[in-house]
Amino acid sequence: MNLPPRQEKFAQGIAAGLNQSAALKLAYPKSSQWTPATVHERASRLMRIGKVYTRITELQSVAAELACLDGAEVMREIKRIAMSDIGKIVDSNGRIKLPHELDDATRAAIASFEIDEYGRIRYKFWDKNAALTNAAKILGLFGADNKQQVPVLVAEVRLVALEADT
Repeated sequence: MNLPPRQEKFAQGIAAGLNQSAALKLAYPKSSQWTPATVHERASRLMRIGKVYTRITELQSVAAELACLDGAEVMREIKRIAMSDIGKIVDSNGRIKLPHELDDATRAAIASFEIDEYGRIRYKFWDKNAALTNAAKILGLFGADNKQQVPVLVAEVRLVALEADT
């Protein structure tokens, strides 16, 4: 949606979380010289313009979508790292692939890469053990292990206590 530049700036200010008066002052710098009542009235008037309101709604929808952290997405990313195969960085001729040649799962497992002055590429992968540990925690796999460890710890504490009494 094409708005005049100042209306667009006002809409962006509102979508970014500013109140109407602050967004108006951002879009119309001269409004900082106006009385608070005038600023409020003009900001309210801008909000009632259909195209401005629609644009604010569009911007807020995009921001909300970007801000959402989906548990299923997080698990998929952890799974990609945990199940990654570093062998997929090499093609059938033994050449190390460039980042754009990698499949999505392999690319997700890469933390960074460097290409030196000779064109050699060096990949650094995310910590696979940490991903496996996180996946195990989410799946509750440590619960049984932790319950098994408690009696051993209690027995050792009792033994230490007995030795201290003698």
